[in-house]
Amino acid sequence: MEDKTTLQPQNNSVNGTARKLLRFLRGMPFSFILLGFIIAACVAGSVIPQGGSAALYTQRYGASWGGLICWLQLDRVFTCWWFIALAALLCLNLILCSVSRFGAVRRAWKSAGGKTWGVWGSWLTHLGLLLMIVGFAAGQSLAREAVVYGIAGSTQPLGDTGLTVTIDKFEVALRPDNTVEQYTAALTIANAAGETQSGAASVNHPFDAFGYSFYQDSMGWANYVDIKKDGQLVKTDLICTGEYTFPDDQPSLALMFNKFYPDLIRQPDGSFATASPQLNNPYSLYSIYFDGSMVAMNLAEPGQPIPVHNYEFTMYDPVEYTLIVAKSDPTAWLVGVASAVLLAGLFLSFYVRPWEENRRKQHADESGPQLP
Repeated sequence: MEDKTTLQPQNNSVNGTARKLLRFLRGMPFSFILLGFIIAACVAGSVIPQGGSAALYTQRYGASWGGLICWLQLDRVFTCWWFIALAALLCLNLILCSVSRFGAVRRAWKSAGGKTWGVWGSWLTHLGLLLMIVGFAAGQSLAREAVVYGIAGSTQPLGDTGLTVTIDKFEVALRPDNTVEQYTAALTIANAAGETQSGAASVNHPFDAFGYSFYQDSMGWANYVDIKKDGQLVKTDLICTGEYTFPDDQPSLALMFNKFYPDLIRQPDGSFATASPQLNNPYSLYSIYFDGSMVAMNLAEPGQPIPVHNYEFTMYDPVEYTLIVAKSDPTAWLVGVASAVLLAGLFLSFYVRPWEENRRKQHADESGPQLP
């Protein structure tokens, strides 16, 4: 008897602490604290470049701030452990809140004869936020993305997906004032079994094949390059803007294709620009590197030889290339469902429930006071 009597207050104390902890974890103050930290982290992740090297942050923000950014993992906010922990705690808060309130909301709905749908607004809003977080987290883990670029007629492997992408055709539609109206790439996608699917990808209109969505992302210019040594052709290459090529027997010597001007003009301040996207006066800006150091930079028109000692580079036949981004996200449907649930909850909370409350008050006023 004495043991049971002694243990009873201790059990009550433990149970009381557990109940207080549960109330805190499911309460609104805790959710506001979590949301505050998450919003601050998202702002930091938007302002601070993500995924850079430590040297990048030291150069941009100084040694002290750069070191602090790396130590706090603000260089990879959305994948660091504390951001994942905050998101997990917010999910726990939403689950506990939704579970604890479901019975009360259901009883209130039933007591009104199942006609007051506005009472579900807050509960559905919480559920929508929970599904949105789960969908985002699952998407970060399961989504896949690959990039491929090339000129019309080229075939490229799509990363490690087992797919190949053939760019059958690439067109840039221009308006009468030479501004771009649309970029369109005709694609053929092949899987490892040899099955193919063909379609067109344009801006804001992806092409779906083999579980991936193919987006027309951007475009640029490419040049064919002939490399001669002592007057003899030793290599032919195709390089896009920002790429370089070199003689196979002299890799320390390289030509970098910096920029392309389809219709070169010199502006009043002396800088170069292009008057139109048409090949009216094409020039390529190039750099020559030797042993990692730039030794020359100039402009060259198509077919103009660029001599470097006993080597000669010649760029010719400029052609447009397209950059295609392929994405696969098996959780996209969950994000869609979460968005629909969230919108339904907000609609019920801010439109239906106030309308039901006003209707109830009007009905009470029209009925007048009740006689005893």
